Amino acid sequence: MRVAIYVRVSTEEQAEEGYSIKAQVDRLNAYASSQDWKVVHTYIDDGESAKDMKRTQLTVMLTDLKKDKFDCVLVYRLDRLTRSVLDLYKMLNLFEEHNVKFKSATEVYDTTTAMGRLFITLVAALAQWERENLGERVRMGMNQKAKEGKWTVSLPPYGYNKDKVDGDQLVINEEEASIVREIFNYYVTGQYGVGKIASLLNQQGIKTKAQHDWNSNTIRYVLTNPIYIGTIRYNFRVNKEQYFEIENAVPAIVEEASFQEVQKILSTRSKHHPRRATSRFIFTSVLKCARCGGNMAGKVSSGEARGGYTTFSYYCVNQKHGTCDLPLISQNYLEVQFLKTIKDWKYKNLLPNGLSKNNSSTTKDLEEKIKRIQKGLKDIDQRRSKWQYAWLNDLISDDDLKNRNEEEQQKENHLRNELESIQQDTSDDIKENMIATALTSLEENWNQLELHEKKKLVEMLVEEMKVDKLIKKRTPDSVGIKEISFN
Repeated sequence: MRVAIYVRVSTEEQAEEGYSIKAQVDRLNAYASSQDWKVVHTYIDDGESAKDMKRTQLTVMLTDLKKDKFDCVLVYRLDRLTRSVLDLYKMLNLFEEHNVKFKSATEVYDTTTAMGRLFITLVAALAQWERENLGERVRMGMNQKAKEGKWTVSLPPYGYNKDKVDGDQLVINEEEASIVREIFNYYVTGQYGVGKIASLLNQQGIKTKAQHDWNSNTIRYVLTNPIYIGTIRYNFRVNKEQYFEIENAVPAIVEEASFQEVQKILSTRSKHHPRRATSRFIFTSVLKCARCGGNMAGKVSSGEARGGYTTFSYYCVNQKHGTCDLPLISQNYLEVQFLKTIKDWKYKNLLPNGLSKNNSSTTKDLEEKIKRIQKGLKDIDQRRSKWQYAWLNDLISDDDLKNRNEEEQQKENHLRNELESIQQDTSDDIKENMIATALTSLEENWNQLELHEKKKLVEMLVEEMKVDKLIKKRTPDSVGIKEISFN
């Protein structure tokens, strides 16, 4: 009988227990010889799990089976072939379909009878249960290990090494950490995208932790990984329903303020094409056509007719389809109108002393009102305790307690609504004043900024800006900003 030997080992523990590749092959060859069988092929899956059928040599063996290259599959134990009941069922059907026998050298199975097939299925079910049970215990152990702030993955992230004394802890690799800081510094300028940073690192011959070239995904992974501010995340890619983070688990490489600023830039750029995010056009990411609502794209013009200067303009993308007649908008004119709009917004929304018009009370008045409300809420809690004590001592009836509690609840709701309203107004005023402060700084320093710095500030402050061409003249007044909304 022509026999195909299949052997597999997945872990060092199995090898130590006598299931090494060599041990299995030697014993199976001896077994085949004792039965006077001819071994025509040996299929070896080294370091692969039996949790599924996606194994290199198993796939080859099943292909050869269909080509009638052997009459029997011989394994050392059933769990070498599979630990899945469903996979066993599929393979037994395939064996039967092609008239191929299945034999374990250390177990007695007869797949030609219903009882034999039941027995082998039960054994496979136990093997699957053992694997899944072990997997659950391992996952629980890994979860607990992660919650204690320990590193659970074999390869540490770029910028870190495993501690030589305690392999569960990470320490900073200063050489790699300097590259991580460089990546953040490049990106936070707004002048470099993830692709350009990857190219710069590759040009310098710098490799990833796995000694591969950098690409957009690996750069983005560094920029978004909170481990660089000391926070370990677990179950980020798999078992996302059990995702959690452990703060201050490892030493930080970058400042949290820098990390958060990068996240804001990434969030802004995710809404637009990456090329637009780093282009020389200041307003492309926020600009809309006031006539049709379409997006605005940038256009570069240069030549002797313009005195050798390069000019930047914007056009409505719907022009190409003939559904909009908006003429070109000059970036230089739009800058003038943008600064004018900022100045007008400040005067309309702020009082001379810098407080929002909506803020009719002084800070001291608001503090006193909040204190009064908080005292009222405390008094309600004290009265409730008294009513509860009186009820426990049969001094008031159940109905009395219910009525008094309803009265106190109405008073509490009124005070809490009043407090929420004050806090909301204060929050709105703070946000408005923060915008005003930022716009004041922008207005004063605009002309000293580089193009990419202007673009970055616009993206951070402005959500959307609708523009129109008012008159056919080459002056700033020919451009109008119809609407502007801030982030």
